[in-house]
Amino acid sequence: MQMRMQATLLPTTFILASISTTVVGFFLSPSPTLVSPGRTTSKAWRNPLKPSLTRYSSLGGMFTQMLSGMVKGSAPPPAGMSDFKDPAPSWADLKASLSQRQTPEERALPDLRAAGRGPPSSKAEIRLFDAPDGYEPRVTLYRDTAAWCPYCEKVWMYLEEKRIPYRVKKVPMRCYGQKPAWFSRLSATGLLPVMELDGDVVIESDVIIQTLEDKFPEAVPLLPLASDPDAAAVGPLLRLERELFSGWLRWLTGSTSTNERSKMIFEGVLGRVEAALSERGGPYFLGSGFSLIDCIYVPFMERIAGSLCYYKGFVIRNNPQYPAIERWFQGMESRESFANIKSDWYTHAMDMPPQVGSCSSIPEAAPYAAELSGKDGSWTLPVRPDGVEPFRRTRDVGSCQREAAAQLLSNPEAVVAFAARALGEPGVPPVMAELADPNAKANEAYIPLLDAALRAVTHSLLEGPEAVPPPTGFVAPAEVARGLDYLRARVGVPRDMSYEAARYFRAHLGWYAGLLRASVQ
Repeated sequence: MQMRMQATLLPTTFILASISTTVVGFFLSPSPTLVSPGRTTSKAWRNPLKPSLTRYSSLGGMFTQMLSGMVKGSAPPPAGMSDFKDPAPSWADLKASLSQRQTPEERALPDLRAAGRGPPSSKAEIRLFDAPDGYEPRVTLYRDTAAWCPYCEKVWMYLEEKRIPYRVKKVPMRCYGQKPAWFSRLSATGLLPVMELDGDVVIESDVIIQTLEDKFPEAVPLLPLASDPDAAAVGPLLRLERELFSGWLRWLTGSTSTNERSKMIFEGVLGRVEAALSERGGPYFLGSGFSLIDCIYVPFMERIAGSLCYYKGFVIRNNPQYPAIERWFQGMESRESFANIKSDWYTHAMDMPPQVGSCSSIPEAAPYAAELSGKDGSWTLPVRPDGVEPFRRTRDVGSCQREAAAQLLSNPEAVVAFAARALGEPGVPPVMAELADPNAKANEAYIPLLDAALRAVTHSLLEGPEAVPPPTGFVAPAEVARGLDYLRARVGVPRDMSYEAARYFRAHLGWYAGLLRASVQ
């Protein structure tokens, strides 16, 4: 039985946040995006998502608890509030500004997504592909709210590549949320992913994929025929993937005393992966054609690259020692099925401990961790063109910034309230994910100030920082900056937005927080 990371990998609550099941995606109204990771068990990567916010109408649990937490324990307003002059545009004006700047394609995307069309998205609730409008999919995929679970990602990507119509229902992992009673009745194990096909419930990612292969033989084939010369390679490649997984977790979570030996074992297995990719010329494991093997490897390779850089200072991407692996990553990133659902390294670094337990860091990794988390000053303006994490911008800066602004404008009240948690009271009981706190109480007294600050940030995203006046005379600037920092650390990819958009959103938050702090010096 394969180890399950399934219900365990949590997506970053607004990245890692933690906000809660729903807290997870601030910006997303209809569904929670901020989530935290779970931890593994002896049998598998479990699904301990633990953020649990009750739903706030159509907004999502995160917002629910975010807003309900403001009712109690709020401090008196900061001194000077009566004289505070707020120069930022209103939310209504900002929404109008966004609409004026969006391309026709950007304006059409939400409706396209709601109809089951368009590119893959973590926000999609139905995917129809070539099926006619009104078609009711036979398949329902239950996946984790935060989009952190590698097993969910494997099935998700498989469905996209096979173009099998499906619906999506999101369930929190135990590490950042409480699973709803209806899901416990559906699946006794509580693990993710789960599939319903024609009313029958199927669990375990590999069983789900095999069932889909049997039930949809007409869909795009992702495995070679038995008579194909590549068929003999499938079994050994699958076993190698499990060796890679085990070697990675052993090194990532092992004690510092065994670091060198664990590293040596992992490097040996990774070298065999490099050789396997080189053998057939790539870019994929079976040569020039994408297959199920790539679908199985990529959720873990993505997490391996991010977590080992952050905790071990071990860089796989753009490493001349692994040219075939780099070619494979680039091939995967050229596919919509992966490019539109992949996460970023910061999100994975934050979601790993709640899922697999403590990740042991070594001193040599400190500069990489500082860069990936923005602690080296990289999460501010101007945005750095590149860094240790490869970044391929596929659209112009304005498009990236409009995506971030659109997410914020989809539910500004909830985002403001979420940021106010930084100045409120921690939740009880706590959850495993450090950045997730679904039961935290927002400090209502700072809502007007954070509202003004986030309108200024949105204004900057839409019109540029030069359009935003300096926060001279801003009340409690240091405290408001803390709220922006709190939000910035919890932006989840892809739950809340794409990595391209998150880079700019984090940078604009960091830039304005810096202005606020500078105003008191």
